[in-house]
Amino acid sequence: MEDNEKTRLIRRSVQPPPLPPEAAAHPENPDQTRILSRPELEVPSARPAPVQAEDDKTVILSPPARAHAQGETPLSDAMSDPLVGWLVVVSGPGQGNFVRLGHGMNSIGRADTQRCRIDFGDVEISRKTHATVTYDPRGRKFYLMHGGGQNLTYLGDEPVLQPAILTGGELISIGKTTLKFIALCGPDFDWS
Repeated sequence: MEDNEKTRLIRRSVQPPPLPPEAAAHPENPDQTRILSRPELEVPSARPAPVQAEDDKTVILSPPARAHAQGETPLSDAMSDPLVGWLVVVSGPGQGNFVRLGHGMNSIGRADTQRCRIDFGDVEISRKTHATVTYDPRGRKFYLMHGGGQNLTYLGDEPVLQPAILTGGELISIGKTTLKFIALCGPDFDWS
């Protein structure tokens, strides 16, 4: 068999099958292809899918876009700011949600400029730096600090007026929201 014939056979074998008529462009949005039940026809997108009509209920976000939408670090950048722990909303608006904690200082507030954005409807949380959770990779310890504004931060039932050491499992109250601190890194594990 000649090289040209082999090349043609290989090209023909890796070509995706033609799209069936039901995979035509979505009538309300010609830039969007309908999602089919045939997995070999689905192509991952690098951007969030546009909002669909009410009869189409599935919206697909690629992992980096989904992570960015939830305020998390995209997977491709994970080791530039490795995960060291979480703050989980255990009561108040946003119950069941969580935010990631990274190396260094993690400012907590409602503004999108905050490293740990907690904006689930609790207007008693300060927009900028209500509190800060810091992870020190050298000492492998976590610290909770008040953000400096008028709204207080509580560790358990006590107001945080100076840095407090966190070991894991503590309850932190800001506004009407209670967060549970979950440590990944510490004395037994660190990414370094």
